[in-house]
Amino acid sequence: MISILRGISLTGKKGVSATLLWVTTAIFIGSAPVPVSAAPSQAVVQADKTLWTDTATETDLEQARQALETAAAQGDVDAQQVLGVHLLNGWVLEKDVPQAIALLDQAAQSGVATAQLELGQAYLWGTEIPADAAKAQDLLNAAAAQNNPDAMRVLGEQLIGGWALPRDVGRGRPLLEAAIAGGDDKAMVALGKLLLYGQGVAQDHAEAMNLFEAAAAKGNGSGLAAYGDMLMWGQRSPKTAEAVLNRAGELGVGEAWVTLAHGAMYGYLGGGRVSRAKFDGYAEKARQAGEEDIVVLEATRNMWGINMRASGPETIARLRTAADAENAAAAKFLIELLRDGNGLNLLRRRADARAALETYADLLTLNERAQFALTIDAATAVGPAAFAAVADAYFARPELKSRWFGTQILKANENVAYFILQKQLKDDGLYGGRVNGYATRLTLRAAYRACLELDRPERCRDNVMRPDVIGDLLAR
Repeated sequence: MISILRGISLTGKKGVSATLLWVTTAIFIGSAPVPVSAAPSQAVVQADKTLWTDTATETDLEQARQALETAAAQGDVDAQQVLGVHLLNGWVLEKDVPQAIALLDQAAQSGVATAQLELGQAYLWGTEIPADAAKAQDLLNAAAAQNNPDAMRVLGEQLIGGWALPRDVGRGRPLLEAAIAGGDDKAMVALGKLLLYGQGVAQDHAEAMNLFEAAAAKGNGSGLAAYGDMLMWGQRSPKTAEAVLNRAGELGVGEAWVTLAHGAMYGYLGGGRVSRAKFDGYAEKARQAGEEDIVVLEATRNMWGINMRASGPETIARLRTAADAENAAAAKFLIELLRDGNGLNLLRRRADARAALETYADLLTLNERAQFALTIDAATAVGPAAFAAVADAYFARPELKSRWFGTQILKANENVAYFILQKQLKDDGLYGGRVNGYATRLTLRAAYRACLELDRPERCRDNVMRPDVIGDLLAR
């Protein structure tokens, strides 16, 4: 079977962009292909356009949904794919994950590459359904075999990085390189970042920058943003870092303005007053770009008194106001500060952290809610028995694992983080001591041996108890 991707780009509600993709599919019987679907029906195209129209009424949306449901029930694979994606993501229509998965599964089994991609990513990340790496890989393999560039990029990146799928650089790199050869700028950035950080491949800053420049020539500045971030925080060349990040921002990468504001705040753009004087300008550009994280930086300045009076209560009030305005980044930082305090002007208020998690739950993904809930449990755990209960909950939800989650557990309660790490190391045959949540000499030795198997093992010689190292160890 051969599938050829075609599509039309649509931009609609809340500024979300999407592409309605369909497939020209041919099933081979003997030597003659039998066409199944040359292009989506006019009804499917019109229904999807309606869903993305800002002026559509509730009646319009309901009629569009009914049109897609009717076509999907009649076996129209394009309708199955379009409706499935909408119901899975909840952009316009209310989420209905079971129906979305059923529709995408039908389209995927019919050979629709975009449905295979969507369903594969759903199983890969486990945000709406339980993660299943085997199913994810099978679906992404099927889509990549049809030269779907997004599937080639996602699968290639994961096989090299080894995060959600077992590492297989020999299979992963050719997939990324094939997508790059096809002109996929996102694949250029993906491989460039792997080379920049030395994840699964030898670190090569020069080749990474070549790929980032190629992506930038296509209008994608994400790679430049990553490169500038590395230069700035590594203090390699403040002027070059600032110039590269400005280029990224001008190409539409809003996070570059946040990075510049962050660096300005801490003196990484020329040092001292010169650097801090640049904060307001970059912060304003970040706000204009709609970057939520700038509120977190402004709250951090307020908390520590950077170019303003330090005030813990003002910091909390600032974050609550932003979270009430549906700023998810502010809500996350608020929960974290209430959980941990800051050792200066904010006390730990675990009950308030749990209340904030409940109040702003709708701003978080299902996984983020579970992660924060578990870190609050960790923050209140005292003694090995309590540590063990949190560890059991952690191991019961492997789809929650990430470096960020690991570092959050460490922030919430170092003893719980060490307890989980000891259990992992014991299961790996690297640790023979007591599982008690204490960073004993045996624990440190075992952690060092495990650290050597991570990307960038040079970190192990610096300090095996670095938050990023512990985060990576817990995320294995």
